[in-house]
Parts: sequence; structure tokens; C-alpha cells
Amino acid sequence: MKNVSERIDELENQGFKRWQKGQFDRLYINADQLGLECKYYKTGNIKSALFNGDEISNSEAYRMKAAKTYIDVKTGEVISTNSTLRKAAMVLAGLSE
Repeated sequence: MKNVSERIDELENQGFKRWQKGQFDRLYINADQLGLECKYYKTGNIKSALFNGDEISNSEAYRMKAAKTYIDVKTGEVISTNSTLRKAAMVLAGLSE
């Protein structure tokens, strides 16, 4: 079994960013790294969006971009304000429910 340090390094190589402060130790990842692709108007608004190749609504894309998704290093739990991103992060991290 891999030690925790090696596993954290693997996750960081997959795009997770480690954040530590006080009692918190988390590995964050954003929606773009989990499969969100957006095209934008010149104004910066979303023109169209795909998640892992499937078309999604612009409003769902905005919700995904605003979502906080991370792994709590102490518990190993994936936490997200968006259930779709939570599942995608679990797959990427090789975790099961």
C-alpha cells in the first residue's frame, strides 16, 4: 500500500492543488480539470458548455465553475457543492463511494 505522501503527490500530478491551514488539509480541483469545457462570448459569458463530451446548459456550467470540490486529506472523503463534480473527482482520484 502506498504511503499518504506518495498518494498526495499522485493526486497533485493529476491536477489537485493542496491547501493547508490550521486543522485543514485539503486537495482542491476545479471543474475544468474534471471535464468541463466552455466556449465564451467576447463579454466573458458562456456561449456553450460540455461536460465529459456531453452538452450541458450554460447555467449548469456556471454552477460547476462556482463549485468547491476537494478531498479532505485526513478523512479521504471527497466533498463538493456539485454532485456531478463529486462523482468525477472520485473517479479521477480512484476512490469509491
